[in-house]
Amino acid sequence: MSTPRAGVGAPTRVPAPAFVLLLQITFVLLFSSGFIVGRIATDAASPFAILFWRFLLAGSLLTLIALVMRAPWPRTGKEWRDLAITGSLLQTMQYAGTYLAFKYGISASLSAMIMGMMPLLVALGSWKLLNEPLTRMQTLGTFIGFAGLIFATVFGFGGGDGWSSILWTTFGTLGIAAGTLYQRKTGMQMDLRTGSAVQLFVAAAGMLPIALLNEGISLPMTSPVVFSLSWLATANTLGAITLLLYFLQNQSAGEASSLFYLMPGVTAIAAWLLLDQPIYWYTWVGLALTGLGLVLVARYTRTRQARHETGIALGETLR
Repeated sequence: MSTPRAGVGAPTRVPAPAFVLLLQITFVLLFSSGFIVGRIATDAASPFAILFWRFLLAGSLLTLIALVMRAPWPRTGKEWRDLAITGSLLQTMQYAGTYLAFKYGISASLSAMIMGMMPLLVALGSWKLLNEPLTRMQTLGTFIGFAGLIFATVFGFGGGDGWSSILWTTFGTLGIAAGTLYQRKTGMQMDLRTGSAVQLFVAAAGMLPIALLNEGISLPMTSPVVFSLSWLATANTLGAITLLLYFLQNQSAGEASSLFYLMPGVTAIAAWLLLDQPIYWYTWVGLALTGLGLVLVARYTRTRQARHETGIALGETLR
């Protein structure tokens, strides 16, 4: 898999829309699983130790893959700098906030809803920083989705989720939004194997001192910890984050982040089935509003040409 570069090489057949949709569904399922498995992991071990080993294992696996496939590594100081910054934001800041919130007892569904605020933050940032204005209907959809998230968050606080856990999740949301905007603003193009490996090692280095100051890096070798760490380091990190980085390289920041509107609903249902966390009435209202927001944002994509260019880039990546 090579870094997508539209217009390079021979003409490439655009993948069928159903195949692109399959990639998006896979991303949503893999990313949403992190809320469920992350909650299981932090109930069994220190959140910072889990994150340190998650980043280190995933980075090592990607490095091995990159070496075997002879993938290109960053060449300039600017490329290394941009990868370090995005790794700190997309990985360290995002997961430190969300996992600490898990430790404080936030429900998986509310955590996913707060993380769903990311598209609004990205839309506002894109308007100011990236010159990627949304259409009127996309703007309306963004604010409807945000209203649903606020509604569920306010009632979720009344239902037992504390302010500390909500604030830490918000901190993590700011991290992934800032990383998304930075990657789009710098126009960073990277090989997804080596670039992701660098980001993960940066995240591990940033998490190490935090973990050492908070319960250390040792983990109990229990079944929940082994399963959670294995899943988080492979499917959730290698799968979901790599797909997110791919979408960021080949879509506008607003279009890529709109996928996050699907995650609260998927996570709420999974938490009900797997963690026995009830779905309250305010959760359903919030999900309905965020779902409507997703439809508006996704339906009114700015141009057909943007969708076509994304398909071309995907075809070159998979060639």
